[in-house]
Amino acid sequence: MITLWDYTDTELPSTDSNRSVHMKDMGSMGWELISVSSNPANESHIYFWKRPAVDNINSSSPIDKPKAETELHQPQKVEKEEAEVNAPITINSHNFIQEISTSNYDKFPKPQIVMIVKYRTKEGCFDEFRTELYKRDYPNCIARHMGFNEQKEFVCVSFMESIDAALDLEGVGTNWLDSVDHLLIKYPNGSRTESFSGPVWGWHPNYENLKIFDDDPKALTVIVVKMKKSAIQKTMDLILKPSEIPNRFFSCVAQYKDTDDTYIHVGLDSLEDRIDADKYFQIGYNKLLQPLVIRENSREFFSGPEDFVWFNDKYLQK
Repeated sequence: MITLWDYTDTELPSTDSNRSVHMKDMGSMGWELISVSSNPANESHIYFWKRPAVDNINSSSPIDKPKAETELHQPQKVEKEEAEVNAPITINSHNFIQEISTSNYDKFPKPQIVMIVKYRTKEGCFDEFRTELYKRDYPNCIARHMGFNEQKEFVCVSFMESIDAALDLEGVGTNWLDSVDHLLIKYPNGSRTESFSGPVWGWHPNYENLKIFDDDPKALTVIVVKMKKSAIQKTMDLILKPSEIPNRFFSCVAQYKDTDDTYIHVGLDSLEDRIDADKYFQIGYNKLLQPLVIRENSREFFSGPEDFVWFNDKYLQK
């Protein structure tokens, strides 16, 4: 049975410090957060929500609430937070992959949000951009996996434990992009990046493999998969029950932006046995996906060697 959904969106200033209150209010009315996007023109973030379209749930959206109640939850601008978000990146000590082993994944919290960003560098700027990208600290991330492909496109896959962390990273990232703008080729839409994010549906680390093959070269693959409308639930049942694949270190399944019928697959595998988009549909349970998805509307966003990993050592100090 296919679930029908109601949708709405809300907007909060980027500097608002009451995001958690807003999300709890929405959750109490049955709304489920599906995606967040920035609105640079208004210096705000837009939250996209959904909830089952059933008769016993009031179909009114947040904008239909009484004026007094709406004003009660209007966020107040906090100058301190604005200063922190817009502060320049400080380069201090860094926790590189050599210092924190990937086998420490069992000490980190389960990610709730994944953010994926891809960059294209200008001719002759590859090494300089690589240095700038890898020397940054990411206090709002659990971990950040980075690499580049044969087209010399860089990708960053960031795992975070809350939507607040994702919004903070987005704010700081804009300032950093300004500092490396001269190194990048813009995409056809005028953006300096190609990016998307979404809530994590399934997180499947293989701790045993991470420990055994800790020092081995690894490959990172990001695939965006379009599901058939009539097969969404069946597809979800399959992708959230991944096969035990030799040489796979983790897989992550997340919602793609604010869609109901598209998901993100992120996989970390051994470099020698990299599972790219073609292999993805040929292994384990995934063989059963072929009649359930629309291959021509699915795409491999990135597949290449993992070149660098940043871990947040604050989780190791708890």
